[in-house]
Amino acid sequence: MIVHNGRALAAAVLVAAGVAIAAPAAEASTGAITGIGGTCLDVPGNANGTRVQLWSCTGGPAQQWTARSEGTITAASGKCLDVAGGSHADGAAVQIYDCNGTGAQLWQPQGGALVNTASGKCLDATGVSSADGTPLQLWTCTGGTNQRWTLPGGTTVPATGFCPQGPFGSPLPSGHLTAVKIRDGYNFLEGPTWDKATQSLLLTNMHDGTGEENVQPSDIMRYTPATATFTTVVPDAGSNGLALSRDGTSVLAATHDQRTVSAYNLATGVRTTVAADYQGRRFNSPNDLTEGPDGTIYFTDPDFQRADRPDEMGGKTGVFRVRDGVVSLIDDTIREPNGIELSPDGKTLYVGGNATGKIYRYPVNADGSTGPRADFASLAGTDGGTVDCAGNVYQVTYGDGLVHVYSPSGQSLGTISAGPNATNAAFGGPDGKTLYITSGTPSGGGDSGNFALYSVQLNVPGWPY
Repeated sequence: MIVHNGRALAAAVLVAAGVAIAAPAAEASTGAITGIGGTCLDVPGNANGTRVQLWSCTGGPAQQWTARSEGTITAASGKCLDVAGGSHADGAAVQIYDCNGTGAQLWQPQGGALVNTASGKCLDATGVSSADGTPLQLWTCTGGTNQRWTLPGGTTVPATGFCPQGPFGSPLPSGHLTAVKIRDGYNFLEGPTWDKATQSLLLTNMHDGTGEENVQPSDIMRYTPATATFTTVVPDAGSNGLALSRDGTSVLAATHDQRTVSAYNLATGVRTTVAADYQGRRFNSPNDLTEGPDGTIYFTDPDFQRADRPDEMGGKTGVFRVRDGVVSLIDDTIREPNGIELSPDGKTLYVGGNATGKIYRYPVNADGSTGPRADFASLAGTDGGTVDCAGNVYQVTYGDGLVHVYSPSGQSLGTISAGPNATNAAFGGPDGKTLYITSGTPSGGGDSGNFALYSVQLNVPGWPY
């Protein structure tokens, strides 16, 4: 929620986008309201109907707002933050207007968002942009970073991360489910991750190896369910597993092309290196990754995409973490570690041993380090995986095209079948209950693979990667 002068702004409950919406407490404060990229809520005029925008913070009067107990937010002119025409439609303009007490001018903070009480929709920066002049609009609440705001004198505190509050029931409608194919025709799909801000799925399509070292090129694609379209968003990304950053501004990528972990800015496509090597030695081929609530990134380093490049890890494959640019070894005794997931509370790390027939778990300490490894379940051929908001673990096995579901205690709950060779899975959809699975037939040469994206609706929402 948004904390206002050290107090939680909370009261009556409203439901929007599957989350509880709390009313503000009886207190007002004046100052800047900040959003995506640290930009400020700005109004370039005082006339009724002036569109509200984002702008680099200046401290000027155009960026001074007062949030009041009854839910109004007023500009320095005394006029109210208002939805044009009292509209409830996605894309409705947000402006200033003479205060009139209508629902179009009442806003309630919840989970970092500002929700218009009349429509149940969120204050939204169009295009997931932080550029100067980005207009603000009303939009269905997605939980995206372009809908997160900090009120004057306060800080944004996400109460439950990606997950709504429970309790949750059984995750599977039955003991064995069959996922539905969305589209095939791709060479080798991997690394799905859900982008709430755009309500779309990012995933990797890997091609056959090329060049003297036989390294596999790959592209990052976007699947948009609302339009049933697939587009390429980052060509030649060199990626395998993907994970949306916690702030939603970039996609983290296990990039085997440079034997690194990278981040791609979703607005600009600019690539930065997150982890280049370990003690001066290049990784084998980073494969899957996940990010903790404190920003620690955990990743696996098998040698599947090392190709014909030299081994700098002394024959070992490992699990690593990187925090504040410092890479630390977690474990180099697992042969071909692959899928890696965190429990919703960030306190347990799961790693699939592709060549060991085991899923392992590690306790995660407050500083992001991990404790002693323990066996979680026995399962051969593990690939990617995910978790749901109840803490159930979903582990994909390549050879049989199945997703195996386990309770947090390691009890088998059932399976989900997809194509013949499943590689990874991630939750998504408006309610977070759609499980997306990548699976198919690998290439026999010449990019002849036939991989598809599958989906199945489950009972419990889950993690987007």
